[in-house]
Amino acid sequence: MAAQSPTNMTVLYGELNKFINVSDYKQALKAANKIIHTKEGKEDTEAMHCKAVCMMQMSQFAEALKFIEGAPEIKDLLVFEKAYCQYRLLQTEDALDTINQVKSPDLRLLELKAQVLYKLGQYSASLALYKNLIKEFSDEFEEERMTNISAVHAALSAFDGVKTELGFKVESYEQLYNKGCWLLGHNRVVEAQKVLVQAEEVCRGLYVDDPDVPEEEIEGEISIIRVQLAYALQLQGKTDEALTIYNQVIRLRPTDIALVAVASNNIISINREQNVFDSRKKMKATIAPGLENKLVPFQKKKIDFNRALLFMYSNQWEACRKLLKSLQRDHNDSIVPCLIQAAQIGREKGSSKAVEYLQKYISEHSDPDISPEIDLTDVKLCLVQLLLGLGNLEEACLVLEALGDVTYTPAVVSCLVSLYNAQRGGEVKAARLIERAIEWHKNNKSPAPILSSLMWESSEFALKHNNPKSAAGTLEEILRFEPKNVKVLAKLIFAYSMFNQTKAHQISENLPSLSDLSVHVDVDDLERNASRLAPRYVKKQKDKDVDAKDSSSATALVSEGASNTEIIKKKRKKKKNPVPKDFRENYHADDERWLPLRERSYYKGRRKDRKKGGVGKGTQGTHMGASDAYDMSHKTPTHAPNSPKPGSSGSGSHGNTPLNSPKPTQVKGAKPKKGGAGGKKKKKGKGGW
Repeated sequence: MAAQSPTNMTVLYGELNKFINVSDYKQALKAANKIIHTKEGKEDTEAMHCKAVCMMQMSQFAEALKFIEGAPEIKDLLVFEKAYCQYRLLQTEDALDTINQVKSPDLRLLELKAQVLYKLGQYSASLALYKNLIKEFSDEFEEERMTNISAVHAALSAFDGVKTELGFKVESYEQLYNKGCWLLGHNRVVEAQKVLVQAEEVCRGLYVDDPDVPEEEIEGEISIIRVQLAYALQLQGKTDEALTIYNQVIRLRPTDIALVAVASNNIISINREQNVFDSRKKMKATIAPGLENKLVPFQKKKIDFNRALLFMYSNQWEACRKLLKSLQRDHNDSIVPCLIQAAQIGREKGSSKAVEYLQKYISEHSDPDISPEIDLTDVKLCLVQLLLGLGNLEEACLVLEALGDVTYTPAVVSCLVSLYNAQRGGEVKAARLIERAIEWHKNNKSPAPILSSLMWESSEFALKHNNPKSAAGTLEEILRFEPKNVKVLAKLIFAYSMFNQTKAHQISENLPSLSDLSVHVDVDDLERNASRLAPRYVKKQKDKDVDAKDSSSATALVSEGASNTEIIKKKRKKKKNPVPKDFRENYHADDERWLPLRERSYYKGRRKDRKKGGVGKGTQGTHMGASDAYDMSHKTPTHAPNSPKPGSSGSGSHGNTPLNSPKPTQVKGAKPKKGGAGGKKKKKGKGGW
């Protein structure tokens, strides 16, 4: 092959530059290949760089990565391009390793690293890196960096539950959208709804006057905001409005499969066990091919949990068990698959089998050497609920006692005391539990209101079970850190009065005077509002000074000290008895209305229709057959019907009933008529009723 002259190389580079300037990357790739295939350009790093970038611009990331790794001349030179190809090929961890190999990364590598960390779910590290970039660099891409950092803030609050502060003013609709997600993570739902509505308005205003942007692209951008807005409505309990928005977005058939999956998943969560058929149709969108690469791990986990719940609600036991088995393997740090499995077993086999499963799960996961350390509190509380449903109070109390520090929380202590009181001889256990709870809160320096509440309930429990000495000691302890609590002081006096009246009199001297207690009471205001009190506080009595004509009007006397206020109440009129709807005055009912019509004295029989079957009636030609009916010469003599056998009950009131006459069929549930022989139909009378 003849060697290429410098002039020819210049021409090839000119073609390459021309195609790059017009963004014709396909022709630029051909031009770069021509240069690389020449003798002078086979080791030309510039041409190789152009070739790799052209393939990346045409989304040929696999080919570009293979080319970079196979060319030692550019392998160490094109680190950013290699890491970016790995990032786009979802080789995220490999991309992070490639970036970390560079000791002094430039701006491009640092921004790519922040994106890779975000994709891996390492939001805190990504946030720290973005803050350094904003602090050290300032260029035309600053607004895009602010958008990315707002997205990291939103992910931290929504997925990790970390409370952060944005610290900058949002302007673009992307930043407004991220701020709305950030507010949702902080449970500021109403504010988030307003911000998301503003983001939608800004987005529409940005594209409404741009004819180059197609309507589908505009709707795609707005649909993302509207789905998040529907989620905000769903959190506020406005499920009907949220469902409307979700269904509107799905009917638009957006190309973003992640958006459709999230909307479908939220519809499934709203439907719960209702409308299972619609939920099963929506579930297909949550298992679309390639979806796992579009969602973050938090979203994928929630969607899988909802799928398992849908299988359970639709009684698809085998599919539910299969999915839960994989969920327990993939999410062994979560107890949600265990709780769903227990609910599924309870629906399929009963509560006793669910109890056995939970007991086995707790025993297997209590050892940190065998399984990862997870909080089993919710699992144990679920077990307690099932045990109480089965009436096994003693075992439920044992499980609650084994909750560790949770046992001494006020809610669990209250539950245990109630369960102990329901058992024979459980008062002693309840008293010991309250003492242990008070001691635990003292040692852990719990807030004063919690400790005071427990000690107050302890004194109430002691007084209820005739132990005033213990109650007095507990109340005196409360007075040490609440010396001005009059309620506690009064209860202490009551406790001492049951076993030491002298001490009770001494303590009663510490009670404040009535004037001190009522210093803030407005008597006039109480008198004005006396009419609003419940009827049991208003004493009704008649005024003795009124005459007999006015004595029927009731008065109410409200007394407060020496002042009296009369409240006159209107006398209620008695309502007249309601008149029936079809009531007719001076109407006399028929005395024979209870008798059948044929048995009444004024019954004249059924009137025969003499015109029936006359000439000129019916269809054409019927008169020819009618003449034969009146011609007696064409008729054959008929035999008399067989006489009934003696003792038969088939005779009617007028004549005999043929033996082959059909019997009436009695309607199911209807009573047979009285007076008939064996329920047989009587022969009609002469009148033909």
